Amino acid sequence: MAAPHLPETLATARLALRPLGLADAPGIFRYASDAQATRFMVFATHRDIAEARAFAQRCERCWQDGSAFPWAIMHGADFVGAIELRLRPPKADFGYILCRAFWGRGFASEAARAIVGWAMAQPAIFRVWATCHPDNLASARVLEKSGLRREARLAAWEPRPNLGEPAGDSLVYALTRACA
Repeated sequence: MAAPHLPETLATARLALRPLGLADAPGIFRYASDAQATRFMVFATHRDIAEARAFAQRCERCWQDGSAFPWAIMHGADFVGAIELRLRPPKADFGYILCRAFWGRGFASEAARAIVGWAMAQPAIFRVWATCHPDNLASARVLEKSGLRREARLAAWEPRPNLGEPAGDSLVYALTRACA
């Protein structure tokens, strides 16, 4: 079964999602250099804008080679954060991070619902999933609001360098549909 064709832009009631690129490095650095925003992430907190530029270049390459689809989350002209979908039919997974100034406004849930809805509408996708750290209650709530349900706690699943965890536990959330 062929992988679905992913739209470059998605729109919600308040947000626009568009491909992340090099011009977004300052916005990426805003969240990636924030120790509180990156606390539970699988990458180390950025110390230099060059790390954000390198990530932005990786995002551009991902769009070109189809290995992942990272979007900038925009609220008007404001860079809110990033969300990335990885398609591997019959499943897809995603992750996100927002600049702290935009926390608590429902933007993460809104962006995630758009990604989940698009993915689940594809005939080749039967499962959309994401993980979060067991202590990241806000992220767990975002995943629930996106229509995913908690399935399990995965032991020693992924690194959390900002917590000093080379292989920390994760909660896995998923939305599935039956095969025809």
